[in-house]
Formats: sequence, structure tokens, C-alpha cells
Amino acid sequence: MLKSRNVQKSKFELNQQNILESLKLESERDAESKETQIYNHQIDAVLAAVKHFNNAERPNIGLIQIPTGGGKSGIISLLPYALGSHKVLVLSPGKVITKQLKSTFGGGDSSKSFLFEKKVISKDIFVDVLPAVCAIKSPNEIAEMSKYEVVIVNAQKFSKTANPQIILNGKHEKISADIFETFDTIIVDEAHHYPAKTWSDIIDIFNRADRKIIFLTATPNPAAAKSYRKIFEIPRRDLEELRIIRKIEFKPLTLEDINNVNDDELRDLAFKIKEVLSQQDNVVTNVCHKAMILVKKDKIYTKEMAQRLTNMSTLDLKATYCISDVQSKRNYELFDKNDSRTRIMVVCQKLTEGYDNHNVSVCAVLRNIGSDILFSQFIGRCIRVSHDRNNPQLNDVTAKVYGPKGMYDRFDKIAVADPEDDDGDDE
Repeated sequence: MLKSRNVQKSKFELNQQNILESLKLESERDAESKETQIYNHQIDAVLAAVKHFNNAERPNIGLIQIPTGGGKSGIISLLPYALGSHKVLVLSPGKVITKQLKSTFGGGDSSKSFLFEKKVISKDIFVDVLPAVCAIKSPNEIAEMSKYEVVIVNAQKFSKTANPQIILNGKHEKISADIFETFDTIIVDEAHHYPAKTWSDIIDIFNRADRKIIFLTATPNPAAAKSYRKIFEIPRRDLEELRIIRKIEFKPLTLEDINNVNDDELRDLAFKIKEVLSQQDNVVTNVCHKAMILVKKDKIYTKEMAQRLTNMSTLDLKATYCISDVQSKRNYELFDKNDSRTRIMVVCQKLTEGYDNHNVSVCAVLRNIGSDILFSQFIGRCIRVSHDRNNPQLNDVTAKVYGPKGMYDRFDKIAVADPEDDDGDDE
């Protein structure tokens, strides 16, 4: 057994009953009387997982299918409480996802935790409820791992040898899978970024009768669907109808050199973006809709691109930028405001995840992207509905995405190769 009588209970075990009761009560409330900001489908997914793992005859592996933008990270933060987990290992395919997950659990800043932001808990009980969490991106970070209740690993692939290993993204360093012997819950986030073989490697390495293994994916893995039970699923169209995410309209770009867009090409795109933003403003009149443009990882080029847009004659829109400097923090704080002139932000991988500006409704990719993870996270910036609408019951605008056709064809699809690091720090 994983636990003996003298093992101290985790925050998840200690708070299991309270969190479960809160979720069940919240699921029964109508929209007007809800006490939290958790979506119903998130509660349904978590309660479905509890039902699945409470069944003594069930397999100890399950799938939860949620489209991009549907709140998978919130579900991940709730699952350990609902399941009464002791120690949790979360496998993440990319750096930006790892960073967001750590924040979701309250790592670094408790006020950024999902439970607090969604009004499940108050500040006065942070210390009693929120777990100790760390993110491992290097073997050097595992020395004091025993004191953490949640460990997030930025994993690229898995080596099934006599001594199984996790191969880390980035420098491809290795850590032994055996160090997670005492972990009773394994959660695989964004599992569609791993190919089918890696799913099976994860199962072979971590599967054990006293463990719970949960894959969260935007797209069903055909091979996995035959072998593992689907705990919960909500289609993209349902989230669109529930006005949780926007519908997406994709416009492919044909450019001479996507990494170095010429003036004519940029002007053509800029005026298309201006027209779309104007149309969106007419649909939801109290929202100042905005656009983000992703360019190659070059800070000087990023700043120059913003200046080219700002200086463009008759465009009459101001563009700003975000790179890794002090001014960028000020830039995106101002971009968040309802400024009718600053409508475009140019980024080079910054803000691909964890940036919560629901008024961003247009995304353009002006660079070659080798990482499906980076593309998916960037598109996620424009598909969440605006919370600033006067009437949340009315349909929101359709998100517009410009970029390479080949990348969009792979959006939310099962990967064919193990994920390469998306290098999202921009340092």
C-alpha cells in the first residue's frame, strides 16, 4: 500500500470531503445562485472521475476529453481533492503549460490559484488548502521533491528500460521514473501532444493497481479509446453553445517569407485585422476587441514589427509589443485596458499561455512554428469568450485566426511525434 498509518495526510486528503460537497452543491445551483465561477462541465468531469475510480471493478486508467480553451487546467487542480490523492505527478508536454499548471495549483502566488480565482476558497484558508507544488525541468531539482504534494514534470518522452526513465524537454536530460514510487495519482495534461506510443509507454511505466492515471486530451486517441475508458467528454460545439469558447474561423496566409513579412504583405494583413476588429466591435458594442501577432523569436524584430504597424499610414491603430523586458510588463498591462487605439500586440512566444485577456479575438501567426504546442497555446489566446459583454447570454464574436494552413490542420490533433520543447521563456 502507498500509505501507512503514520504517513501525514496531504492537503488533498484533508480537504476532500469539503471540496466534494462544495462541488456537488454547486452543480445543483442555477446560474443566478452559484457561489463559484467554476463551469458546470468542469464539475461534471471531476464528479465523473470520482464515480469512475470509486467503482471497484473499473480500470485504474481514464480519459477526460476537453477542447482547447475548455478549462482543462481547472479540472486538473480539482481532481486531486475530489479523489483524495496523497501525492500527484502531473506530466506536461511543454514549458509554458508547466508554468501555467504550477500557477493553477497556487505555486509561487497563492492568489493566482484556480481555487481562489474561481471563488472556491478565501485567502484566510490558503495555508490549510493549497498544496506544496514544484515544477521539475532538470534532474537537479528533484533533491527535495519529497516535501511536495504536487510535482509537475516537463516531459518529452519515456524510456521503457529495466530502470524506466522520463526524458525531459529542452536539454533531454533524464530522471528515473522510480523516484515517483509514492505517488498515487498520475495526470497527463494536453495528452494529444504525445503520440499513441508514448501514451502506452506512460501506462507501462506507471500503471499499478493502487494508482489512478488520468489523461486529459483535446482529441481522442483512437488506439487509447479502445483500451481505456472515457470518463468524461464535452464536444467543442457544446462549449461554443454554452458561450465558454468562441467559434473559430481560420484564414490561411500565403506569404513569400513568413519569418520576414514585407511591407505590402504586412499592410494587407493589418487592414484585414482592422476590418475584423471593427466588425466585432459592432457585434458586441461594449467590448474593445484586440489582436495578437506572433512573430519569430527576435526581440528587435518584434519591436520593429510593432513600430511598422503603428507608423502605417491610414491604419490609425497603435501596436505594442511584449518581450522579456521591464517595458513589456507595462505594455501588456496597458493592452489589457479598454484602449480603443492600442489594438494590436506583437509577441515572440511571450503570452502564449497564462495570459487572460478575453477581449483578444484575433490571432495571426507570422513565423514558422515547429511546435504544435506553441501554436495551440497561442490560438488559445483568442478563443475564450469576453466576460465584459453587457449580456453574457448573447453570442460572442467569432475568433479569427490567420496563419500557416499546415499548422491549423494539426490543431488539437493527436501528435505523430514526441513533443519538442517550445522554448517559451524568450530569455
